[in-house]
Amino acid sequence: MALLLAFYLIFFAVIPVSAADSTQATAATVIKADVLYWEEGELIVKEFSGHQERLKVTPETKIEGVIGGRLKTGDKIVAQITDDRTALSIKLQLPDDK
Repeated sequence: MALLLAFYLIFFAVIPVSAADSTQATAATVIKADVLYWEEGELIVKEFSGHQERLKVTPETKIEGVIGGRLKTGDKIVAQITDDRTALSIKLQLPDDK
């Protein structure tokens, strides 16, 4: 009986904690775009669909593929963004060498 009670307490203590962790995770959207310009901590891009976006770039934003500086006008990127348009990661897309 004690074993059953212990199992019951562990099951109902662990499940709500793991469920709470998954609800705090931020849903991210992936966009592909061309860089237009930088403006006061925001990266202005034009998605391949033609829609223009303002991405908030923070010190926590992971930027990959840029050597010696910032992204520049015309760079093609893939960005992971949150619902409030904060960039979680930005990756420079290099053209194929074919």
